[in-house]
Amino acid sequence: MSSITRNLLLNRNLIWAFALVASSAGSYLAGSLLQDRAMPSVVARLDKLQTTLVAQNAEFQEARANAERRIAVMAARVEEMKAALVQMETWQTSLEEMGGEAPFKPVSADISSPALGYEGEVAGERVDLIAELNLLTARMNQRFKELQGVADALTREGAESMYAPSGWPVDSRRITSYRGFRKDPFSGRRQWHDGVDIDGAMGDPIYAVAPGVVTWSGRRSTFGELVEISHAGGYVTRYAHNSLNLVAVGDYVQRGQEIARMGRSGRVTGSSLHFEVLRNGVSVNPVDFLRRTP
Repeated sequence: MSSITRNLLLNRNLIWAFALVASSAGSYLAGSLLQDRAMPSVVARLDKLQTTLVAQNAEFQEARANAERRIAVMAARVEEMKAALVQMETWQTSLEEMGGEAPFKPVSADISSPALGYEGEVAGERVDLIAELNLLTARMNQRFKELQGVADALTREGAESMYAPSGWPVDSRRITSYRGFRKDPFSGRRQWHDGVDIDGAMGDPIYAVAPGVVTWSGRRSTFGELVEISHAGGYVTRYAHNSLNLVAVGDYVQRGQEIARMGRSGRVTGSSLHFEVLRNGVSVNPVDFLRRTP
């Protein structure tokens, strides 16, 4: 082979080698160029994603804080309602001491039941607190209704105690004849006696046993000198056999006010007071009212 031929072959090999190197370099450069162009887009997307995550985390933290605040408010409300129920029990005790009987049982023993606890995660706390609030609300509504019923009854009873007859109409405490059938001191026959006869001395003071308006003051058949007083609540009291009446029809009298003096007028064997109590026009036993404390 001639030297010229060898040189041509060598040069051709060099050309191919150079071409391969150039091709590889071109591919690398092209790839690098494409990568350099794509990188800003990826970085931008990553930045946007990070910004979104930060915003979402902030929203989550705010929502959690709001939930915790609501839970704190509900927890405080639960404690307030528990305190209110305890206060209602105190009212119950006071009402019972006043003479009322509250128709409900104390609830302090079960208002702090573990089943109603509110410890734990935010979601669980909220569910437990809502359940407890609902239960406490229902209990309080029921207790208030029952307590109101007791209070109303006591109010009626208290109001009645203000106008109902109570106490003795004279200083003497010696009853000589009770309400019911008895032997008539004049005829000897068995007869009904509507009131009570209280023994005393001539001229002893006679007192009104309740506030009211005088509807009779004067003589009336076998009663002799009689004072009749109309009271609130349908009550009427009668004071008979007086020696002197000190009030006139239409006068308003107070409980304990002197209205007459004891005597023996009318159909009576000695100095005494005949005392009657009527309720809505029907005679009732005066002894029940004598025993009451004004």
